[in-house]
Amino acid sequence: MDEVEPPQDPNEWTDEQWLEWLKSTDIETYDQSERVDPSVVERIARSVPGQAIGQAMLGMAQAIYGHLDEVAVVEEGSGENLDDEPFRVQLDPEHPERSSVVFRPDPEKPKPEQ
Repeated sequence: MDEVEPPQDPNEWTDEQWLEWLKSTDIETYDQSERVDPSVVERIARSVPGQAIGQAMLGMAQAIYGHLDEVAVVEEGSGENLDDEPFRVQLDPEHPERSSVVFRPDPEKPKPEQ
């Protein structure tokens, strides 16, 4: 099946003909004599020292510029504390890590028996 192109209608060939054609194309594609060695940059990037240096560079970028993929959700509100909300938000602008959200139990749902 050398130099044979597949038919326009795939149903013209049997399964055996398709398998034979696929095997013949695999041999041509993966011929070891035509194999191209990876470039120097690819070999360094895949090596253990190259990966360690890459991770160090990413760490330095995050230390200098911060996490660039953080998403901030901003919504304007009235500032009033509404008791009918199922949660309560307490924001601390001075120390954002101390901000919290407290969820209240749903009064309509019965509590599970213990």
